[in-house]
Amino acid sequence: MAFFTSASYSNQTQKQTSLLIFIIFTLFHTLFYTAVSVSFNFSTFQPNSNNLIDFDGDAFSSNGVLLLTKNQLDGSITFSVGRASYDQPVRLWDRRTNKLTDFTTHFSFVMKAVDPSRFGDGLAFFIAPFDSSIPNNSAGGYLGLFSNESAFNTKKNQLVAVEFDSFQNTWDPSSDHVGINVNSIQSVATVAWKSSIKNGSVADAWICLSYAIDLRDVLPEFVRIGFSAATGSWIEIHNILSWSFNSNLLS
Repeated sequence: MAFFTSASYSNQTQKQTSLLIFIIFTLFHTLFYTAVSVSFNFSTFQPNSNNLIDFDGDAFSSNGVLLLTKNQLDGSITFSVGRASYDQPVRLWDRRTNKLTDFTTHFSFVMKAVDPSRFGDGLAFFIAPFDSSIPNNSAGGYLGLFSNESAFNTKKNQLVAVEFDSFQNTWDPSSDHVGINVNSIQSVATVAWKSSIKNGSVADAWICLSYAIDLRDVLPEFVRIGFSAATGSWIEIHNILSWSFNSNLLS
């Protein structure tokens, strides 16, 4: 299976450009399996769809958009942390059969710099235990995923994420990159990402996630799926415009 991200950007003054990232990882039947498949499609986030979305921290919805961090362009937008996730547990694997399920997800998002010369920190699509919530001290480069005390403790954490990182921390390879995180804020694999954060263009991402690890050893049977984002002393806007998800039973 592969981690596949195809992202396209557009605005009114530039021709549409595209970014294609394709990384292949070996996998030994580490596919997701579920006796009951999960499928949903939020083309926009209207008030009725909010019944299916859980908000944590600073996240909220407005005008059909999920806003993961504060959007008031003043001092309060610094060190903002928020999550928005599907409010039902998703079955990652079947304890009885020990089988797993395959999933794909697509979302459109905007990461826009308030000051094009100083922006951060990024957003992530995450999978975690269903009772997962925002850890303490997880602003800035920790992206609302890990606390700064345990961000590198792979034995303590239970979380898999695909991060879209816009700020170079000491553990990051470059300022703008896409990374796969397994129980740690330090990605196990990364690829450079030519983002459009400075002009705030819309990006589309398609993700199929696998890695050379048995996810049954990382995550519980039922998980939470969603998005997390954070700012530090440097700021940007993190908005989710649409989101679809499909998990399928393997034969």
